[in-house]
Amino acid sequence: METLLNRLDGIERAETVTGVPLVSGTFPTGEHDRVWRALRAEHPRTGLWPVLGWTAGSAAEGTYDWCHRRQGPDWLAALRTVDPAERMALIVRSKLEWTLGDGDPSDPQIAAWQEEDRAAFDPGRVAEVTGPLREVPPGIRRQTERYPPTEVLLVPAAAGHEVLAMVPGLLLIMNNWMGGPSHPGLRYADHVFVLRHWEDAWGAELYHCRGDSLELAVTRPPRDSLTAATCAIEQWSYCDDLSQILGEVHDVAREQAPADHWSFWWD
Repeated sequence: METLLNRLDGIERAETVTGVPLVSGTFPTGEHDRVWRALRAEHPRTGLWPVLGWTAGSAAEGTYDWCHRRQGPDWLAALRTVDPAERMALIVRSKLEWTLGDGDPSDPQIAAWQEEDRAAFDPGRVAEVTGPLREVPPGIRRQTERYPPTEVLLVPAAAGHEVLAMVPGLLLIMNNWMGGPSHPGLRYADHVFVLRHWEDAWGAELYHCRGDSLELAVTRPPRDSLTAATCAIEQWSYCDDLSQILGEVHDVAREQAPADHWSFWWD
């Protein structure tokens, strides 16, 4: 089978601890977007999902640090019993709980602050602040622009979210994420659920991940103010470190949600 992979340098093969076969290749600096898109276009034929930033050996090695029962095809099958939209809604609800805190709502100042917080989780009110979308933002490539990858990993997977389950360790467990009582911590499986939900809703596809950074290529981003607001609330709930560069929820709705490339990081 003729594929771009055959024309890459540094071909490497390895297996995860559960026997998932991995292959990777290298390419010159600055070629990562072209290489990813070409391999993504071949995916329906090859069944191999490309993710930038890893070699097969290093990705496989990382799986040995994870529980064998929480990776591979069997774990992926178990995760399919969870509705990803319901898990996304739980993450949003939990982040709102944490944002509101446990202050006394009978205190007028606290009540005012809590009302502002609730407004940031209301798509209609966020859309009022952002207004109509005047132009499509360019998107953020926080990691791949600063540190262009020169390697691509290919994983036998039907979609990007499956890669995160088949090869855990590509992303870290985010211990600095805080939620309310309904879901106090962001679990590794939540990355799988969130990406699966965004694949369905917006065509957001795994592009690059490494450590505490994640980038997605988006084929159907929201392009009206209300759906962009809904998407931005989900993004900010999943990764409130977006505030470091983008700002508040309405800024995410303007500058990232309607773009065709999204970045997330947990510093």
